[in-house]
Amino acid sequence: MPQIVGVRTTGQVITDERLVRVVDSDIGMLEPDIAPLITMLMHLKKRQRTTSPRFEWYESDYVARWTQNSGDTVANNAASTTVSVTDGTLFVAGDLFLVPKAVGSSVAPEICRVTVVTGNVLTVVRDVGGAGVDIIAADAALRLLGSSFAEAAALATAKCKAPTKKTGYTQIDKTACRFSKTAIASEVYGAAQGDRQREHKIKMEEHKRKLNDTLLFGRASEVLTAGAEIRTSAGLMSVISTNKVDAGGLLTRKAFAAFAEQAFEYGQKDTKVLVAPGRLMTALNQWATKFLMVRPGEKKLGLPMITQVDTGHGTWLVVRDRNLQDGVSGKNGFAGVAFSVDLDEIVYRYLEANGVNRDTKLTENADQTGGDYVVDEILTEYGYQIKQEKYHAMLFNVTDYSE
Repeated sequence: MPQIVGVRTTGQVITDERLVRVVDSDIGMLEPDIAPLITMLMHLKKRQRTTSPRFEWYESDYVARWTQNSGDTVANNAASTTVSVTDGTLFVAGDLFLVPKAVGSSVAPEICRVTVVTGNVLTVVRDVGGAGVDIIAADAALRLLGSSFAEAAALATAKCKAPTKKTGYTQIDKTACRFSKTAIASEVYGAAQGDRQREHKIKMEEHKRKLNDTLLFGRASEVLTAGAEIRTSAGLMSVISTNKVDAGGLLTRKAFAAFAEQAFEYGQKDTKVLVAPGRLMTALNQWATKFLMVRPGEKKLGLPMITQVDTGHGTWLVVRDRNLQDGVSGKNGFAGVAFSVDLDEIVYRYLEANGVNRDTKLTENADQTGGDYVVDEILTEYGYQIKQEKYHAMLFNVTDYSE
């Protein structure tokens, strides 16, 4: 190593092949079809730094509108005024609730007014308004309404739903390639800049696919063993718990419509992204000839081909993810899974603080042990902040489709 006199500049670092190549958000534009969700997040600039490998946020929801009778059947007479419910904190004195009748009934349901709340037991006034006293079955669903107070009554008891803390973690993802210095110095066919540069492109694509797979299938975890701390990021499959729709094997148009109804039930937008396997794309193309309003693919959100599907509940921008595929030799895999995603509720978080940026970078000659080889490494320390799990949905168990 020659002695350097005077100002040290990046020229010496480049000569030594130790300059870190900053890839940053450009990874989102690299081979967009390989990892469509990552491409769209980067295109929408849905990325934020985190100054800690553990990041937190709070989510809130409205007070629930449904509960159930958790006790015995309540008789259909005005003297039966005690109703047990699964969660008494949903009620305060003055609240009204109704007992829905069967779907086939057009008769108005009974309305009850709560007078006292003791734990999960309600004391109620039956048959408010005179619709009639019904039997309240042991597992009957109860629908909360508004409230009703007497003139000059005292202030109502406040009730609210406290925000819930959520925690995410950054995951360290590495992809490496190793070359002997002899191989680097050799000319090869099919790679004008040498195999090293060609391999960098391939490894970057593989790395991007891993980031995309984490967003689909990751599960949050943190192990704090001293000297061996390790974390993993959450993904859609582990976060989505409310909106899971079983296609029952043979996906019908009716089942697909039920999935759309569930997927657009929550959220502030009537347009979401549907990440689909090839099997579902085939079904949509088939249904488009007769049943669905499907608009031809066009370039959107950084992707060369997005199909738009209009349903009675909302519009999906449909992208095929080729990582949703069967396992080896037709074994269990993910070719029967699709995700409805609200991109406004997902953020890519990368670790950056104290002048150190751990977003995606390719470091050339990362191994400085002095061997007759070089090791180049792509590294990303990142995590996904997937907010409001009800805004997203998952369709599963699609083995075939029917008109």
